Amino acid sequence: MALKATCPKDASHKRFVTVAHVSEEWIVDEHGNFIELQPGGYGETVAPPMKGNTWQCADCGAEANVEVVS
Repeated sequence: MALKATCPKDASHKRFVTVAHVSEEWIVDEHGNFIELQPGGYGETVAPPMKGNTWQCADCGAEANVEVVS
């Protein structure tokens, strides 16, 4: 599924703020409490940006229009 976000105020704006969920490798204590990020630890995208998320233009702050494109 491909997405396309557009700024309703200025179509030349091409950068947006939205949410993606990623995993991180942590160093933890014996109880699973976070100590620090694993240096050079591999992280992966668990959920990429989705249409249903809020998307905000990074240039002007307008709420973006997001559509699914093929």
